[in-house]
Amino acid sequence: MQSNRGWGMALAGLILGIVALFLFWIPLISWLALILALIGLGLGIAALVTAVRQRTTAKGLSIAAVVVSGVALIAAILGTVFWGALFGAVEDEVSSPSSTSAPSVTASPSSGPSASSSATPSADLLPLGAAAEVGEYSVTVSNVQLDATDAILGFREFNEAPEGQYVLVTLDVVYNGNEEGDPWLDLRANFVGSDSRQYDESTCTALLDRQGSSVPTLENGGAAQYEVCMDVPAAALPGQRVLVEETFGITGRTEASWQTQ
Repeated sequence: MQSNRGWGMALAGLILGIVALFLFWIPLISWLALILALIGLGLGIAALVTAVRQRTTAKGLSIAAVVVSGVALIAAILGTVFWGALFGAVEDEVSSPSSTSAPSVTASPSSGPSASSSATPSADLLPLGAAAEVGEYSVTVSNVQLDATDAILGFREFNEAPEGQYVLVTLDVVYNGNEEGDPWLDLRANFVGSDSRQYDESTCTALLDRQGSSVPTLENGGAAQYEVCMDVPAAALPGQRVLVEETFGITGRTEASWQTQ
């Protein structure tokens, strides 16, 4: 009859690995997941060595502990790095103003209608068709259709009518980075209304002719054109500006603003 020596260590290692997998994505706790995964991996390896040398019944459980704890350790490392970079970016943004390549103001993230930051003087706004550097992209707001309701409703029969009216913004982008660019994820476009409130893409669920999510991944020099829409009340029109900014920025987000017409 085979011994079950090492079974307890393997079980403990497996449990620690599972716990680490549940904790690694939580801010400020990912470091704890890293420690638990490291301990679990050590117990799993020790149990596996014991099981192989002494031919015990704990071999299968030990392998499971090593695999689960190893995956948890990698996930915890990535989670710790991610949250550290994100909190560092937030701290930098709070402590110092964002540097921009085009005149604009720093805007707080918005989800649907929200209070806007201080208004950008109209003299500082870029005209439609002008390009600006936003993060790793050259961005051009080439067109702003202030009343695109009929066009959007006519594009797909199941597109729902807006609460106000649809504003459609056309963006032309060129990726200047050295890795891969997904402008729909990397950039965020907001319509700053005449009511001094911001309206973003989350206010519009309609399908568009040139959907941002359909833009392929871009290499260095890759160009794309896509549209974003916002559901904007009549009181917010014709609007103050169109704001385009980085979704995330390690050293502080950059942004630029364009005229609405």
